[in-house]
Amino acid sequence: MKTRLLEYASLLLLVSLPGNAVASNEVDAIKLVYQVVEEGIDPYVVNYFITDSHIRIEDTSDDSGYIIFDIKQNKIRSVSHFNKSIFLILEHESADYVPDYKLVSEYKEIENAPKISGKSVYSYRVSAVNDSKSELCMDIQLVPGLLPDVAGYLQQYQKLISGQLALNLNNTPEEYLTPCYLTDLVFNVGDYYKKGLPIYEWHSNDKKRMLLDYGTVKAAADMFETPVDYREFSVGKQ
Repeated sequence: MKTRLLEYASLLLLVSLPGNAVASNEVDAIKLVYQVVEEGIDPYVVNYFITDSHIRIEDTSDDSGYIIFDIKQNKIRSVSHFNKSIFLILEHESADYVPDYKLVSEYKEIENAPKISGKSVYSYRVSAVNDSKSELCMDIQLVPGLLPDVAGYLQQYQKLISGQLALNLNNTPEEYLTPCYLTDLVFNVGDYYKKGLPIYEWHSNDKKRMLLDYGTVKAAADMFETPVDYREFSVGKQ
Protein backbone atom coordinates (compact mmCIF):
# COMPACT_ATOMS: atom_id res chain seq x y z
CA MET A 1 0.00 0.00 0.00
CA LYS A 2 2.74 2.42 -0.97
CA THR A 3 2.37 5.26 -3.40
CA ARG A 4 1.03 3.29 -6.35
CA LEU A 5 -0.04 6.55 -7.91
CA LEU A 6 3.54 6.98 -9.13
CA GLU A 7 3.21 3.75 -11.15
CA TYR A 8 0.00 4.77 -12.88
CA ALA A 9 0.05 8.56 -13.07
CA SER A 10 0.66 8.46 -16.83
CA LEU A 11 -2.71 6.71 -17.26
CA LEU A 12 -4.68 9.45 -15.54
CA LEU A 13 -5.74 11.68 -18.45
CA LEU A 14 -8.54 14.20 -18.66
CA VAL A 15 -10.50 13.25 -21.75
CA SER A 16 -13.04 15.40 -23.56
CA LEU A 17 -14.94 13.99 -26.52
CA PRO A 18 -15.60 16.17 -29.57
CA GLY A 19 -18.32 18.72 -28.94
CA ASN A 20 -20.96 17.40 -31.31
CA ALA A 21 -24.56 18.45 -30.87
CA VAL A 22 -26.27 16.39 -28.19
CA ALA A 23 -28.98 14.19 -29.63
CA SER A 24 -32.35 14.19 -27.87
CA ASN A 25 -31.65 10.72 -26.48
CA GLU A 26 -28.21 11.61 -25.08
CA VAL A 27 -27.10 13.34 -21.90
CA ASP A 28 -23.80 14.78 -20.71
CA ALA A 29 -22.06 12.54 -18.20
CA ILE A 30 -18.78 12.17 -16.39
CA LYS A 31 -17.19 8.78 -16.99
CA LEU A 32 -14.83 7.26 -14.44
CA VAL A 33 -12.88 4.12 -15.35
CA TYR A 34 -11.55 2.08 -12.43
CA GLN A 35 -9.48 -1.10 -12.44
CA VAL A 36 -10.39 -3.41 -9.56
CA VAL A 37 -8.10 -6.08 -8.14
CA GLU A 38 -9.43 -8.77 -5.80
CA GLU A 39 -7.78 -11.87 -4.43
CA GLY A 40 -8.27 -15.01 -6.51
CA ILE A 41 -9.68 -13.42 -9.68
CA ASP A 42 -8.27 -11.54 -12.65
CA PRO A 43 -8.27 -7.72 -12.50
CA TYR A 44 -11.36 -6.20 -14.07
CA VAL A 45 -12.55 -2.76 -15.14
CA VAL A 46 -15.63 -0.98 -13.81
CA ASN A 47 -17.16 2.04 -15.54
CA TYR A 48 -19.09 4.76 -13.74
CA PHE A 49 -21.35 7.07 -15.77
CA ILE A 50 -22.41 10.02 -13.63
CA THR A 51 -24.95 12.79 -14.21
CA ASP A 52 -26.55 15.13 -11.70
CA SER A 53 -29.45 12.70 -11.33
CA HIS A 54 -28.08 9.15 -11.81
CA ILE A 55 -25.02 6.93 -11.62
CA ARG A 56 -24.68 3.78 -13.71
CA ILE A 57 -22.05 1.25 -12.58
CA GLU A 58 -21.09 -1.60 -14.89
CA ASP A 59 -18.46 -4.33 -14.78
CA THR A 60 -17.00 -4.49 -18.29
CA SER A 61 -15.99 -8.14 -17.83
CA ASP A 62 -19.52 -9.28 -17.00
CA ASP A 63 -22.73 -8.45 -18.88
CA SER A 64 -25.02 -10.16 -16.35
CA GLY A 65 -26.28 -6.86 -14.92
CA TYR A 66 -25.53 -3.34 -13.78
CA ILE A 67 -26.29 -0.88 -10.96
CA ILE A 68 -28.32 2.32 -11.14
CA PHE A 69 -28.17 4.88 -8.34
CA ASP A 70 -31.00 7.41 -8.45
CA ILE A 71 -29.38 10.44 -6.81
CA LYS A 72 -32.59 12.45 -6.43
CA GLN A 73 -34.62 9.59 -4.94
CA ASN A 74 -31.61 8.21 -3.03
CA LYS A 75 -32.24 4.64 -4.20
CA ILE A 76 -29.96 1.94 -5.58
CA ARG A 77 -31.24 -0.65 -8.03
CA SER A 78 -28.99 -3.61 -8.80
CA VAL A 79 -30.15 -5.28 -12.00
CA SER A 80 -29.61 -8.99 -12.61
CA HIS A 81 -30.36 -10.27 -16.11
CA PHE A 82 -29.80 -13.86 -14.93
CA ASN A 83 -33.02 -14.08 -12.93
CA LYS A 84 -34.65 -10.91 -14.26
CA SER A 85 -34.65 -9.20 -10.88
CA ILE A 86 -33.79 -5.84 -9.34
CA PHE A 87 -32.41 -5.63 -5.81
CA LEU A 88 -33.58 -2.36 -4.26
CA ILE A 89 -31.60 -0.52 -1.58
CA LEU A 90 -33.16 2.42 0.24
CA GLU A 91 -31.88 4.73 2.94
CA HIS A 92 -31.90 3.29 6.45
CA GLU A 93 -31.84 5.38 9.58
CA SER A 94 -29.43 3.97 12.14
CA ALA A 95 -27.54 5.19 15.17
CA ASP A 96 -24.00 6.37 14.62
CA TYR A 97 -21.48 3.58 15.05
CA VAL A 98 -19.42 3.99 18.21
CA PRO A 99 -16.52 1.49 18.16
CA ASP A 100 -15.00 0.05 21.32
CA TYR A 101 -11.55 0.61 19.82
CA LYS A 102 -9.69 3.72 18.75
CA LEU A 103 -9.59 4.92 15.16
CA VAL A 104 -6.47 6.77 14.08
CA SER A 105 -6.41 8.63 10.76
CA GLU A 106 -3.51 10.15 8.86
CA TYR A 107 -4.04 12.71 6.11
CA LYS A 108 -1.14 14.34 4.30
CA GLU A 109 0.05 15.48 0.91
CA ILE A 110 2.15 12.97 -1.02
CA GLU A 111 5.41 14.74 -1.71
CA ASN A 112 6.69 14.72 -5.30
CA ALA A 113 3.55 12.99 -6.59
CA PRO A 114 2.50 14.13 -10.09
CA LYS A 115 -0.37 16.61 -9.96
CA ILE A 116 -3.74 15.64 -11.39
CA SER A 117 -5.37 18.47 -13.35
CA GLY A 118 -3.01 20.79 -11.49
CA LYS A 119 -4.08 19.50 -8.08
CA SER A 120 -1.97 17.79 -5.42
CA VAL A 121 -2.50 14.17 -4.36
CA TYR A 122 -3.06 13.32 -0.71
CA SER A 123 -2.82 10.11 1.31
CA TYR A 124 -5.60 9.18 3.75
CA ARG A 125 -5.04 6.17 6.01
CA VAL A 126 -7.26 4.82 8.79
CA SER A 127 -6.08 2.34 11.40
CA ALA A 128 -7.93 0.55 14.20
CA VAL A 129 -6.02 0.52 17.50
CA ASN A 130 -6.95 -1.91 20.25
CA ASP A 131 -4.72 -2.19 23.33
CA SER A 132 -1.21 -2.28 21.87
CA LYS A 133 -2.25 -3.55 18.44
CA SER A 134 -2.71 -1.29 15.39
CA GLU A 135 -4.21 -2.56 12.14
CA LEU A 136 -4.43 -0.61 8.89
CA CYS A 137 -8.04 -0.65 7.64
CA MET A 138 -7.93 1.55 4.54
CA ASP A 139 -5.28 3.32 2.51
CA ILE A 140 -6.64 5.86 0.02
CA GLN A 141 -4.98 8.32 -2.32
CA LEU A 142 -7.24 11.17 -3.36
CA VAL A 143 -7.26 14.55 -5.06
CA PRO A 144 -8.96 17.44 -3.22
CA GLY A 145 -11.08 19.58 -5.53
CA LEU A 146 -11.16 17.05 -8.39
CA LEU A 147 -14.78 16.63 -9.61
CA PRO A 148 -16.27 17.64 -6.23
CA ASP A 149 -19.88 17.02 -7.29
CA VAL A 150 -18.98 13.51 -8.42
CA ALA A 151 -17.22 12.85 -5.11
CA GLY A 152 -20.36 13.99 -3.26
CA TYR A 153 -22.61 11.66 -5.28
CA LEU A 154 -20.26 8.72 -4.67
CA GLN A 155 -20.33 9.37 -0.94
CA GLN A 156 -24.13 9.43 -1.04
CA TYR A 157 -24.01 6.05 -2.78
CA GLN A 158 -21.55 4.64 -0.24
CA LYS A 159 -23.81 5.72 2.64
CA LEU A 160 -26.67 3.66 1.19
CA ILE A 161 -24.43 0.62 0.81
CA SER A 162 -23.19 1.00 4.39
CA GLY A 163 -26.73 1.31 5.72
CA GLN A 164 -27.78 -1.91 3.99
CA LEU A 165 -24.76 -3.80 5.30
CA ALA A 166 -25.31 -2.51 8.83
CA LEU A 167 -28.96 -3.55 8.70
CA ASN A 168 -27.96 -7.16 8.00
CA LEU A 169 -25.02 -7.24 10.40
CA ASN A 170 -26.73 -9.78 12.67
CA ASN A 171 -26.38 -12.35 9.90
CA THR A 172 -22.58 -11.99 9.86
CA PRO A 173 -20.59 -14.70 11.69
CA GLU A 174 -18.98 -13.31 14.83
CA GLU A 175 -15.47 -14.30 13.79
CA TYR A 176 -15.69 -11.81 10.91
CA LEU A 177 -16.58 -8.88 13.14
CA THR A 178 -13.05 -7.54 13.48
CA PRO A 179 -12.35 -3.81 13.99
CA CYS A 180 -11.28 -3.34 10.36
CA TYR A 181 -14.23 -5.32 9.01
CA LEU A 182 -16.64 -3.13 10.94
CA THR A 183 -14.83 0.14 10.18
CA ASP A 184 -14.01 -0.43 6.54
CA LEU A 185 -16.53 -2.91 5.16
CA VAL A 186 -19.72 -2.19 7.14
CA PHE A 187 -19.77 1.26 8.72
CA ASN A 188 -17.78 2.91 5.95
CA VAL A 189 -19.89 5.91 4.97
CA GLY A 190 -17.24 7.30 2.62
CA ASP A 191 -16.06 10.24 4.72
CA TYR A 192 -12.92 10.35 2.56
CA TYR A 193 -15.00 11.65 -0.35
CA LYS A 194 -15.28 14.93 1.61
CA LYS A 195 -11.50 15.22 1.25
CA GLY A 196 -11.35 14.50 -2.48
CA LEU A 197 -11.94 12.04 -5.30
CA PRO A 198 -10.10 8.73 -4.74
CA ILE A 199 -7.66 7.71 -7.46
CA TYR A 200 -6.36 4.65 -5.60
CA GLU A 201 -7.91 2.63 -2.77
CA TRP A 202 -6.78 -0.31 -0.69
CA HIS A 203 -9.24 -1.88 1.72
CA SER A 204 -8.88 -4.36 4.54
CA ASN A 205 -10.21 -7.28 2.47
CA ASP A 206 -7.23 -6.61 0.15
CA LYS A 207 -9.49 -5.19 -2.55
CA LYS A 208 -7.80 -2.48 -4.59
CA ARG A 209 -9.33 0.10 -6.92
CA MET A 210 -7.36 2.39 -9.22
CA LEU A 211 -8.63 5.23 -11.40
CA LEU A 212 -7.43 4.68 -14.97
CA ASP A 213 -9.27 7.44 -16.79
CA TYR A 214 -11.95 10.10 -16.42
CA GLY A 215 -13.65 12.64 -18.61
CA THR A 216 -16.83 14.02 -20.16
CA VAL A 217 -18.86 11.81 -22.50
CA LYS A 218 -22.22 11.70 -24.24
CA ALA A 219 -24.31 8.89 -22.76
CA ALA A 220 -27.55 7.37 -23.98
CA ALA A 221 -30.34 8.59 -21.71
CA ASP A 222 -31.92 5.14 -21.47
CA MET A 223 -28.75 3.59 -20.00
CA PHE A 224 -29.89 4.98 -16.64
CA GLU A 225 -33.18 3.10 -16.77
CA THR A 226 -34.01 -0.35 -15.39
CA PRO A 227 -36.17 -3.04 -17.04
CA VAL A 228 -39.85 -2.49 -16.25
CA ASP A 229 -40.70 -6.21 -16.36
CA TYR A 230 -38.08 -7.38 -13.84
CA ARG A 231 -39.11 -8.41 -10.32
CA GLU A 232 -38.03 -5.83 -7.73
CA PHE A 233 -37.24 -6.94 -4.17
CA SER A 234 -35.38 -5.78 -1.07
CA VAL A 235 -33.84 -7.32 2.05
CA GLY A 236 -34.43 -5.93 5.54
CA LYS A 237 -36.72 -3.16 6.72
CA GLN A 238 -37.59 -0.64 4.05
